[in-house]
Amino acid sequence: IGGLTGAMTGLFPPGIDLKGESLKLLRSQIAGFYEPREKQMVLVEDKGGFGFWNGAAQFVSHRDLAGEMLLAHELTHALQDQAFGVDAMLKKVKDNDDRSLALKSVAEGDATLAGFAYIAGGLTDASVDAVVSKLANLPEAFKAESADVPEGLSTPLLFQYSAGTRFVGEAWRRGGWAKVNTLYANPPASTQQIMQPELYFDHPSPPARIKIAGYADILKGWEQVDDDTYGELLLNVILKRNLPANAPALGTLPKWAGDRILTFEKGKALTLLWIIAFRNAASASQFAGAYAGILDRLRGENNPHRVEARSATVLIVISQGPGNLSELASDLWKSSTVDLSASAPVTSRTTAVGTASPRPPTAHPPS
Repeated sequence: IGGLTGAMTGLFPPGIDLKGESLKLLRSQIAGFYEPREKQMVLVEDKGGFGFWNGAAQFVSHRDLAGEMLLAHELTHALQDQAFGVDAMLKKVKDNDDRSLALKSVAEGDATLAGFAYIAGGLTDASVDAVVSKLANLPEAFKAESADVPEGLSTPLLFQYSAGTRFVGEAWRRGGWAKVNTLYANPPASTQQIMQPELYFDHPSPPARIKIAGYADILKGWEQVDDDTYGELLLNVILKRNLPANAPALGTLPKWAGDRILTFEKGKALTLLWIIAFRNAASASQFAGAYAGILDRLRGENNPHRVEARSATVLIVISQGPGNLSELASDLWKSSTVDLSASAPVTSRTTAVGTASPRPPTAHPPS
């Protein structure tokens, strides 16, 4: 389902073998890992390299030290599991890709800094800056060497190390390792908070709570098979994959305030219901126009869709089944809600998403 829905939304190329591509990426890049169920650390033999750790190895003068850094990294994961139950925490958010990726970024950023601290004999502000600066180049370096890897897979993986280390480094600056440990008691709730640390540390802005309702009659006989959140990072991947590098719509994503996407299946057909909240109406309108254009170009008549913006909310319906997308969208606007009370700096209230006057929809009618 993940590969199919990713292709329908523009996250992955059509026809992707998601499992196969994921395994290929991990085999090429992972030099070791901690297995929480068996409480075992695994190092990959005869790899001929350290994957993306090759870049990290440039910080040290000997390959043996790079290996020690890797060992310290993986042992830190074991300590995270023992002290904070990270594996259990991840299982609780397994149906939310964005929240899961934010938590993984904390764990990988913590382990990465711990690995460097071990071989360096401790951390300083200068050494944290150096590590963060080096890892910031990781995504572009990887892209140059592995252009055939889908961005929807490589970007989230590398984000955990590059952005995750930057985020954990900010926590370390604010209170050392004790401050880093507090991240597990109250982990960031979105990749946006990883990307914009001030929305976690200074102006806490967790995602809006979104309820999607009003589809029961039209989707009668359809089975819900997924409930997910893409978040700012994956939306960024979609826009960058499908728009020019300087597209104005890319500037709307820092104003993301939350999203939720439900997937339904009937036979071989899929229907996606997606609500994205923004912090202002201008960002919602601009995103809706750009994303409607993306869907217009994706898969032609095999990708019927409807995109509408109302106030600061965008509603997206992509369906290979029900013919009347206008009626479905109308029912969704009437019954769905977006709770912005937890997401600053927006109005603290829960609203029906359709209370504002609608903007003209952009639509690709089903064939």
